[in-house]
Amino acid sequence: MYTRCPDCHTVHPVNAALLASGAGRYRCGKCNKVSSALESLFDEWPQASAKPPQPGDIPVLGLSLDLEQAAQSRQAPAGDGMGDSDAEGAAATGGGLRWLARTAWIAGAILVLAVATWQWAEFQGEPLLESPDVDKALTRLGLREPPPAKPFRDLDLIHLVNRELISHPYLPDHLRLSATIVNRAAQIQPYPDIEVTLLDVAGQVVLRQRFAPSDFLDPASAPGAGMVPQAYLPLVLDLVDPGVRAVGFELEFR
Repeated sequence: MYTRCPDCHTVHPVNAALLASGAGRYRCGKCNKVSSALESLFDEWPQASAKPPQPGDIPVLGLSLDLEQAAQSRQAPAGDGMGDSDAEGAAATGGGLRWLARTAWIAGAILVLAVATWQWAEFQGEPLLESPDVDKALTRLGLREPPPAKPFRDLDLIHLVNRELISHPYLPDHLRLSATIVNRAAQIQPYPDIEVTLLDVAGQVVLRQRFAPSDFLDPASAPGAGMVPQAYLPLVLDLVDPGVRAVGFELEFR
């Protein structure tokens, strides 16, 4: 950059440091006059006819100014000494912090919702952990042991092959029911309870008696083993004789 003395028209080379040190003023080395360098500032060596910039003109400082870039620099000043890689790292760090904050907020909202749901369920008298849906979800997540599998049981597949009711051969005032049952299912199932009902001529119940598997199985057998498929099981049941009123009977599996 150059400035020209307004009195003797001597041209002096200047730079930003010199201008800053004298607040833009200088003393001419030829005529010794103090003047403002900014009033006669030129980018190139001025010709005799060259005129300094007028008020309102954009001064030429020997630099090619990009106004759009200058506006962006004002919005995102680069005076912190960071390069492109540092800026990218800072942006990534800021993005990570925002993601952590958002995740923490969402987790907190879910926790508050869970606590509110728990308290509402307790208030309604329906404990949340006793809900079938919650129990299934906890089991799938491995937080609760799955319930033991229920044994297969289908009473419709237990068939009565034959039955006979006679007076007891040894005990007076007793009856003996002989029958044979079979499990027609393709797999083992538990032994059923057997309910015997004695009826009168009008079909009214005279006597009803229920027998557990221990009442008709051999003591040496294992009731827990269950009925093997297609295996016939003969059984004998003793009942109290209600007298001549009993004219019929029914046998059901329970």
